[in-house]
This record gives sequence, structure tokens and C-alpha cells, in this order.
Amino acid sequence: MCVSVGSASYGLPLENVQEVIGVRALTRVFHAPSALAGIINLRGEVLPILDLPVLLGTDSAPGTHAEARIVVVREVSGAKRRAGLRVDALLGLLDVPLTGLTLTPSSLSPGIRGFVLGVIPTSPPCAVLDVSSLFSAPDLATLAGISAAQ
Repeated sequence: MCVSVGSASYGLPLENVQEVIGVRALTRVFHAPSALAGIINLRGEVLPILDLPVLLGTDSAPGTHAEARIVVVREVSGAKRRAGLRVDALLGLLDVPLTGLTLTPSSLSPGIRGFVLGVIPTSPPCAVLDVSSLFSAPDLATLAGISAAQ
């Protein structure tokens, strides 16, 4: 699934995408890292919402895009953590070519490169994000709210 964050396109592996929901009012968490936009109640469960533009260090501001969405993602293996990612817009689905992902270009900032699995080289290029790496970001190290799904 390709999403827009700032002026860039990023992909999320479909195996990690649980659902897409509209942006809704968030409850702020005091003393939380800036990458945690807040929390919501999603069908009786507390779900942390990560501000993907902040986490990636891009230029987008929260709530400025009419097409903004929350993509609920989860780890497929490992800790099975789950969170929502605030994105500026959904761009659709992209197929990974038979040759697979290309290497992460050195032109990406070091902060973003640590989250990227590779790039879908079709036009426009789309950097595919590793959900587990996002959840383990240094900016979120003190956050206990991203917990295992039940």
C-alpha cells in the first residue's frame, strides 16, 4: 500500500496493514515522544497513533491534508505490536516487480534509511517501510503504549 507523507511516497507491506480509518480526534498523552500523536479508542481497544511525518522527519504538519488517514498496522511476527500511522494520503496499491525491491538509495536521510526495506522502482518510486523498525524507533524507546496485540 503506497501512502503520501510530506512530498514523498512510502509503501507499507500489505501483510502488515490491518485496516485504514479516517482521521479522528486523538487523546494527547502528556510527556510522550513527539512521534506519538495521541491515542484513540478503536472498538474498545486503546490504539497509539504514530505521526509518521514526525517519525520520518518530513515537512508535513498534522491535520493539514483533507485526504489524511490512519493506517492501522501490526507486526506479523515477533512482539505482534500494533499502532496507527497518520499519513497525508493513500496513493493506492503497487505491485512489487518480479525483480523485487531495489536497494535503498544513499540519497535518503540516515534517519529514514533505517526504516526502509527497499524501493519499488516503478514511477513514482516508493520506499517500502519496515513496520517493526518503525515501532522500535529511538524516538519511541520510552513509549510503552505500543504493546502486543491481544
